[in-house]
Amino acid sequence: RDTYRRRREREDIPGYMPGSRGTAASNRLSYARNPLLGSPSQRESALGTALLDSPPAGTTALSTFFNLINNYVGMVLLSMHFTFARSGWLALPVLFGLTAFGAFTGDCIILCYQTLEARNPTRPPSYAEIATQALGGCGKWLTIVSSLIEVFVANICMLIIIWQNVALLLPSVSYSWVIIGCVAASFPTNWLRDFSLLSMLSSFALLSIMLILAVVVYDVAADEHATDRTLVEPSGLFMSSSIMLAGLTGHVGLPPMYSEMKDPSLFRPTMYAAFLVMFLMYAVAGVGGYLLYGAEGHVLITEDMAAAGTSIFSKVLTTLVLGSITFKLFCGVPMGVLILVEIVQDLYQERTGTTFSEAVAFPMRVATWAGTIVVAIGILPYLEYVTALIGINSLLISVLLPLIFFLVLHRKTLGGVTFGGLSVLLVLTFIATVIISIADVQDFLAKFAGTR
Repeated sequence: RDTYRRRREREDIPGYMPGSRGTAASNRLSYARNPLLGSPSQRESALGTALLDSPPAGTTALSTFFNLINNYVGMVLLSMHFTFARSGWLALPVLFGLTAFGAFTGDCIILCYQTLEARNPTRPPSYAEIATQALGGCGKWLTIVSSLIEVFVANICMLIIIWQNVALLLPSVSYSWVIIGCVAASFPTNWLRDFSLLSMLSSFALLSIMLILAVVVYDVAADEHATDRTLVEPSGLFMSSSIMLAGLTGHVGLPPMYSEMKDPSLFRPTMYAAFLVMFLMYAVAGVGGYLLYGAEGHVLITEDMAAAGTSIFSKVLTTLVLGSITFKLFCGVPMGVLILVEIVQDLYQERTGTTFSEAVAFPMRVATWAGTIVVAIGILPYLEYVTALIGINSLLISVLLPLIFFLVLHRKTLGGVTFGGLSVLLVLTFIATVIISIADVQDFLAKFAGTR
């Protein structure tokens, strides 16, 4: 009740920042709908979406655990075996290190939340509010721009994966007609303004994820293994790291999940347990896929599954995986479109005090939807680089910024050794971000030149 009361009080705070729970847009749906309060994988699955017009009862540690899994584990699971194909068995310790680092920076966000909440108990902060308190307007706009990039690129990835999966389900239909059919099927979603139905339809996201893992484990036990595997392939390490990081983006969803717990003191151990399970899930998909398909693995494991399936049972399992993951992503795309429009609407509302009418919002949704499709068609052969872009963006919003926020907000209370150590870690992370970004761009340009 106290949490609900504080949220309702925040609606009356003038100039409350977009992305915080008090805005008109976010008051219609929970953080799964607003990118400043939810990650791409949350928006794919739409799990945790609930109307805020009734007081939340508070989530248990178990519910929060599953919300954390759904917050992070999404479409990148389909490409985890590809990271092993690119960098060899070295991918496994790299995956563990990045996952552990992600848990640490997530903890930094929660510590920042606790610090700001202690200063002003009537205004529990969102990720965007933490950014504003730490870095002022610069932090606010870094968060907004990063969120826009994250949602837009995630929508592109979802569209490409949908088209490729439908093409695998309908091998006799030409790829052009697959795209036309998918576009035609998705167009009516631009008229939807209440996404509660899509949220419910896509709420079996965890089931889809577990089905993928089950099929991988079954195939590893039943099929012959590939032999073209290597211990280390340094040339693919940067691309692999970027894709792994794309599967670890979602820190913007941590503050609202923390605030919704019945017992917030349980959040941090719950979060670390969730990150451990996430590592195990990614490891099963990566190791299993690498054992099955070796260095020839495609970007999407569904493509390898469809090509390798020989028995009737294996084909049935593959069809179930393709159908479930495609349906889940199909429900996620229109939510991503709505999010992009609502970010703009929140900014407009902050500046003018008014919101867009439906006569303005609808053309914006259609234009955003159409623009995403056009870009997705233009970069169709480069899915791994689009996913890597999400990973590079994740380095900013889920790694670098949490470290910066923590250092700025706790600079007066940290000891000299701790502050110095974290500062060195921040510098090293920034250098790694630059190196990974340059390597990915060079890799993309080399492939682009080779396909022309």
